[in-house]
Amino acid sequence: MTVLCARSVLSLARVEAAQLGRSVLVLTGLVLSAITMWFITYRSEPAWWINDWRVGYGQTVLSLTVMMAAQLATARSRRDGLQQLYESFPTSTGQRTLAHLLGVLGAVPATLILIGAAATTFAVQGALGAPDPAALTGGVLLVVAAGAIGVAIGTRFPHPLAGVLGAFLWLLPFSQSNRFNGAIPWLFPWVKPAQLGELPSRLAGYPPALAHAFELAAIVILASGVALAITAAATQHRVAALGVIAGALAATVAAGVVQLQPIPTRDVDRVISEAVNSPSVQHCSVTDTGGHRVSYCLYPEFGRLLGSLEGPVSSVLSQVPDQQATALTISQTGGLNVDDPTLTHGHSSQQVDAWRAELQGAPANLPSSSALFVDLGAWPASGQQRSVVRFDLALGAAEWAVGLPTNGGAQTGLQPTQCIPQSQAREAIAIWLAAHATYLPSAVFQGHNGSYSVEAVNGTAVVVWTYPGEISNYFPSPGAQTTADGYLLARAMTTLPTARITALLNANWDRWISPRTTGAELAAALGITMPVVNLVGPRGQPITPLPPPGSQPDCTT
Repeated sequence: MTVLCARSVLSLARVEAAQLGRSVLVLTGLVLSAITMWFITYRSEPAWWINDWRVGYGQTVLSLTVMMAAQLATARSRRDGLQQLYESFPTSTGQRTLAHLLGVLGAVPATLILIGAAATTFAVQGALGAPDPAALTGGVLLVVAAGAIGVAIGTRFPHPLAGVLGAFLWLLPFSQSNRFNGAIPWLFPWVKPAQLGELPSRLAGYPPALAHAFELAAIVILASGVALAITAAATQHRVAALGVIAGALAATVAAGVVQLQPIPTRDVDRVISEAVNSPSVQHCSVTDTGGHRVSYCLYPEFGRLLGSLEGPVSSVLSQVPDQQATALTISQTGGLNVDDPTLTHGHSSQQVDAWRAELQGAPANLPSSSALFVDLGAWPASGQQRSVVRFDLALGAAEWAVGLPTNGGAQTGLQPTQCIPQSQAREAIAIWLAAHATYLPSAVFQGHNGSYSVEAVNGTAVVVWTYPGEISNYFPSPGAQTTADGYLLARAMTTLPTARITALLNANWDRWISPRTTGAELAAALGITMPVVNLVGPRGQPITPLPPPGSQPDCTT
């Protein structure tokens, strides 16, 4: 290509880039991508090893509109019946195609705006860790690759629906990646793997960001080669384009092979070890709140969350006497699942079984009355869930303070090992302490329809209360199962003066937290009537609950 032709191509490329950058389609894609990115990140903890992939996923919408806009721009001359006029220009069809390919870079500012806005938002939120440049670059390449494909489509198919069909086919693997097992999703990994939220830090090669960036770059070259091969006039140019296509195909396959490789055993061993031996790899700090010793153990990347944990716990423990012989430990844990084939593909079933057995010995899977385990993928919560999570943490601290179990331990089948404090005053005290310490909105504290169910304790039907957040994953193995009696008494206590309740409790704390002291005795001492659980049917008729099959243990110690 002569210097004059090169200048002509660059001049055309600047024009096409400017037009693409201000295309209504591209601007619409920019707005929709920003909205998508917001919805998939605003409720999650701002951890970069999760969110840099969400940033890429959010740009999927932009890539679709860029593809359609590039196809429309490339096929403009034939769609408008101006092909002969364009052929009279001093540039050839192949050169104009090259200008369209270079013009795709006009969409890059839109991707950089999205990345910059997301990075600024995460920085304000105090993002954990650091972004992966390869993952963020992959988001840019995703948009550029879609644009190059749009140019290739436009060189052959001028009808506008061709771009729409191409965009649909481009979206298809992303929207269906959850239907594939093993490593296949790594070929289009923008849909966040569930395991990322259970990792305390970035796991190298999970997902394989660098290899995926190379794959997208190879797709850019492949689509460009196809477009140039279609429009090349000279045989030598067509041959050169075919050579580029062959090389790009080989690079795409090579990048795919790299992405399908198993995660090294030593790396999986490390994350399993971090989950099982969490106290030895976490940073622990001991505080004294009103004479109560509390140990907070967090993974290194999560150190800034200490204050958010201390607040609800301190608010509870500052209200109870110092009579605990053991310290309360609040530690992070993750719901790592070695049965997820995206994590353990390529490893033998014996190795996976060994990892599974190792995870079963994690501290969070062992019963405890002095340890609380916070799921690292769920804390801190944001938005409307923040008050619920704070209540759950405060309730766990309150259960420790009154002597109830704080962690049920390993699960049997689908039911966790939870005892039920039947007719015990200490349960209502724990619920009241948590509600008072966190100022849970009354509408949330009351629960909603379906918040009651029935369990059997020693052959007796007990109506239990599903407290706010209980069915979430904030605490993977909660303590005692709360009852409706305890909740109703605690709600009645919230209407009394705080000083009156604390004076009564502090005067004879040991009595009120004894398993033998009933809720009725506490209600009588407070001068209120013990609330009664009244279950009614759809027509308002009273229902007497029957004990279901099986039996849950009573909290007797």
